[in-house]
Amino acid sequence: MDKQGDIRTLNLDQLISREGDQLELKIKNETDEDADARRARDSADAKLKRAMALILFVFALLITGTVFIACIVVALFGSPEDKKWACSIVTGITSGLVGYLVGQSKK
Repeated sequence: MDKQGDIRTLNLDQLISREGDQLELKIKNETDEDADARRARDSADAKLKRAMALILFVFALLITGTVFIACIVVALFGSPEDKKWACSIVTGITSGLVGYLVGQSKK
């Protein structure tokens, strides 16, 4: 880079000499106060996303658990016709849980 006073010049052709190379130019004009406010906002957003994900997970777990327990009761004490659909639902929930746990172990 050549300096000409306070202005820096740069030959962009030298930076992008190969086919497929890309150049991205970002100019950050952010004060320290703006950066602190952005970091605080990003931190609050991340905390909210984690809380929402946890609430959704707990809600889904409660609903699934309730359906699972109800189907177990129907499978044990219901009529033969009711046992068929109850066992199908229990099998589906169990398969989904196993798939979820296997997927988590691969991360």
